[in-house]
Parts: sequence; C-alpha cells; structure tokens
Amino acid sequence: MHTVFQSEATGDGNKRLIELEKMKKNLEHQLQEMAKTVERQQEMIAMAKRDPLTGLRNRQGIPELVNARLREACEGIFFIMDMDNFKNINDTYGHMEGDRVLTKFARGLKDAVDPMDIAARLGGDEFAIFSPGCYDKCEVRAKAQRIIRQIERGLVTPGKLMRVTVSMGIACAPHDGATYEALYGNADKALYGVKNEGKNGYRFYADLDAAESTNGVCDRPHSSLEEITSKLRERKMEGSFEVEYNNFEKIYRFMERNLIRDQREVQCVLFTLEDYIDADELMIQQQLEHLQYAIVSSLRKGDVTTKYSSTQMLALLMDVNKENADMVVKRILNRYHAEAGKEVMNVLYDIQQLMASE
Repeated sequence: MHTVFQSEATGDGNKRLIELEKMKKNLEHQLQEMAKTVERQQEMIAMAKRDPLTGLRNRQGIPELVNARLREACEGIFFIMDMDNFKNINDTYGHMEGDRVLTKFARGLKDAVDPMDIAARLGGDEFAIFSPGCYDKCEVRAKAQRIIRQIERGLVTPGKLMRVTVSMGIACAPHDGATYEALYGNADKALYGVKNEGKNGYRFYADLDAAESTNGVCDRPHSSLEEITSKLRERKMEGSFEVEYNNFEKIYRFMERNLIRDQREVQCVLFTLEDYIDADELMIQQQLEHLQYAIVSSLRKGDVTTKYSSTQMLALLMDVNKENADMVVKRILNRYHAEAGKEVMNVLYDIQQLMASE
C-alpha cells in the first residue's frame, strides 16, 4: 500500500508539472505575440510621423521633438522654407517631376543640416529645420546661406529650362518663441515677408518690424490687381484669423459699426493666465504660447484672435451667441490642458457681447 501511494503521488506531481509547463509556454507565446503587436503599433506610429516621399519627419512628427528639445534648453533656431513658384513645375512638367524635385530638395536639405538638427517636410513644398543650441546671428546667416545653396545646387536639372530658388523664414528661441507652435508661426511670418518682397532669400522674424517701418506702400512695385490678389491668396489659412493688437482694434471697431446693418451676434472673449505670480518669465511665455495655439487652432477661419499682453489673449467669435461661446471656450480650455503638460496654469475668461456703436 505504501509503495502504491508513492507511485500515485509521483504521477499526480508529474501531471501538475506538465500542466504548469504548458501554461508557461502559452504565457510566453502570448507575451511574444503582445510584444510583436506593440512593435507593429510602434512601427505604424513611427511611419505615420514620416513623410513617405522624402523619408523626413512630417507635420505630425516634428512638434513633439522640437518641444522636447526646448524643454531641455530653450535655445535654438527654427528655419521654414519652400520652393519659389513650385506650382509652375507641376503645371509645366507634371506631378511626377514635381515629386522628383521634392525628393531632391529633401536630399539637399539632409546634406546641409548638422547631426543634431531636426528636419521635416510639413506638406507640399514646405520644409522645416530646427537647430538646437545657442548661435549668434552671423552663424545663423551662414547656416541659412549654406542650406539654401546646397538645396539649389541639388535642384539643377539638366535638359529642363527651370531655375528653382528657395525662400526662408527664421525664428530664434527663446526670443521669438519658446514652443514649436510659436516658432513655426513667427518663422512663417518671416517667410511671408520674403515672398512679399520678391522671393529668393531669407529673413529673420526679429527684423520684420524694422522692415515694415521702412517699407511703406509707396515702396511696393507697381502691380496689377490679379498680381495683388494672387499674393493675398498665396498663404494657406488654418484656424482663426490671428492679428496684431492694433489690427484687432480696427476689426473690433469695424464690427461695431456694422452690427446693426448685418444683424450679427459677435462675442468678445478675454483669456487670462491666473497663476503667474510665482512663475518665471520663460514658463509664462511657454504657457501663453500653448494657450495661444489652443485658441487659434480651435476657432474657425472667420474668428479673430490677438495677443493682448504677456498673460492675456483676446478673441472675437463671429455669429455666436453667449451659450455657444461658453461651449467654444470649454473646448479651447480642454485643448490647452492637453497641450500645456504638468506646468498648466489656471485660465480665467470673460465673455461680452459686442454691441453696435451709436
């Protein structure tokens, strides 16, 4: 009896060990499959942040990288550039040739940048580079010229009568912005300045005010209405119409004078960063830029926004009643909280309906 009992116990133990071994193998297999799934998802996410034509990062892939670098050390140079008259290439030689030119543009850009630089194709013929670190203006000029020369050299196409030139706008952190969104917006304004003055060159955002004060209306070349309206339509517009405060004031006055005739409801909204007393200046600037991005990107093309002070933003919501304005503001605040991260500040807001002037 004793011997039989030992034999049965041993048999049961072996069965249990076999079952445990099977469970272990099944678990290992499940973990391997889960790891493969995660890896595939990561590859898909990475692919979604890459431009398939050029291999560069795309519009979705560059902001998080630039913002991460700026959080580490808020210094760097943001270059935004595009080809002058790229539409003519597509119209003359076709879109396949246009794609080949874009590929050459990207190759020249890759050859011109430094190892720590972040390069991206933002869409169409628009490209960007972020160079982290501190540079003086002479170094930035030299780099801008080197990038443009390298790209233009690579765009020479034997047998085709086309000369491709590059226009570039430049914004410097932290002076021109402490986030990707602010640097992109200001570099884009500088690029527009280059386009408006005949293309084929570069400009610093910091130099815009001085240029605008010296270039009055009388200094613009004589143009036809078609040329003028073509330039006015050239830049794509997304989100709200963002203007400087003096222009916002003019729009506000204009709306006051026309409300009775047009029978429109317009709400004026003031956003204020509340918890800024103990925050340093750079943190305030970064949070205002996050708030500014949330406001501009959440509103419609017909709405108007402006930066009023270092802690306040103004917005005009067109054809919106008070109830709907509250819903719009909540959507903006949700986006701000998603953008701002752990340093999010409390945002106060006030809404007032615009009344027709007497």
